[in-house]
Amino acid sequence: MASRSLQRSNNLVMIGADDVDGYEIVLAPSVIDVMAGITSKDDARRVRRRLEALAIAPHMGTVYDPIYPSARPPHEVLVTFAGHFGIYYTIDADAHQVCVEYLEDCRRDPEEKFRS
Repeated sequence: MASRSLQRSNNLVMIGADDVDGYEIVLAPSVIDVMAGITSKDDARRVRRRLEALAIAPHMGTVYDPIYPSARPPHEVLVTFAGHFGIYYTIDADAHQVCVEYLEDCRRDPEEKFRS
């Protein structure tokens, strides 16, 4: 497994892969807040591992296409799941980055997604 470095830049946290093929993972501040509030050690471990996997295989997610219109984010994102959490992200192939925009507990009301 490639080693990771953590950097803060412009209110975002970036997890960089030291190998040439890995994508850099960029976490929005709200994602960091949600991660800090995960009380289940199992869910926290699963989220961390899935973020590491995204650095290697960013296309593992699927296009998020919810049934409820109110559950749609403002633009198209991909989603992958880790424990009780959905990781919503975009890929910037030119910058070699995976930008994680939302981390949502899937047990929440789907009508309230992306409103916090």
